[in-house]
Amino acid sequence: MDLGSIDLWMIGANKMSLIPVGLKIARSLLIPIMLAGFILMVITASTLAEDWSSYKPAFAPGQGENDWWTQYPSQSSRAGTSVEHPSWVTDALKDKPIIILDHSSNCKSCVVQKANMEKVMAEYGKDVAYYDINADGGDQRAFEILGIYGLTGLYVPTTVFITLEEGSDGKVGIAWHSVEDAMSEEQVTNYVKDAIYYHKQNAANWS
Repeated sequence: MDLGSIDLWMIGANKMSLIPVGLKIARSLLIPIMLAGFILMVITASTLAEDWSSYKPAFAPGQGENDWWTQYPSQSSRAGTSVEHPSWVTDALKDKPIIILDHSSNCKSCVVQKANMEKVMAEYGKDVAYYDINADGGDQRAFEILGIYGLTGLYVPTTVFITLEEGSDGKVGIAWHSVEDAMSEEQVTNYVKDAIYYHKQNAANWS
């Protein structure tokens, strides 16, 4: 065997001997890497999760333009009167706050509002009962919602936020807010988060 053959044989032998060593190193590193990844996922999830115990609502109960209402607000022709919530709303409200988008497929404001709602629902949708109701899609609830929660008429888009709130008498009842026309993503987020917070605080005492 010449020197060239010996050199090649030795190099080949060395390469073969490195394979099990490399596998051992990879295996020894794999567990710590996986563990670190799992810890990072847990930390990230806990960081991103909303701390509802320390949450401060953006809007308070009342009769003002931006408040959570228990009766029709001052800007409505039915100001001061009670709202007759549909049974499917009160049934769903036992489990989660309700968000309703009443819209059509052929208005610019509806397209804007639907897009903003979808962005917010991607983050908070699991905590609410969301109803996307198309007024020109044959859903009879579309006109029912506008007739009950519309403030100035049958306008789309109308977005309705419904939750539970403790009144001045200490009793828990339904609080709601509706907006005609498109909203900003921030506005939608604030009302959705408020709705979730108030519901978590009061659902156990609502009958």
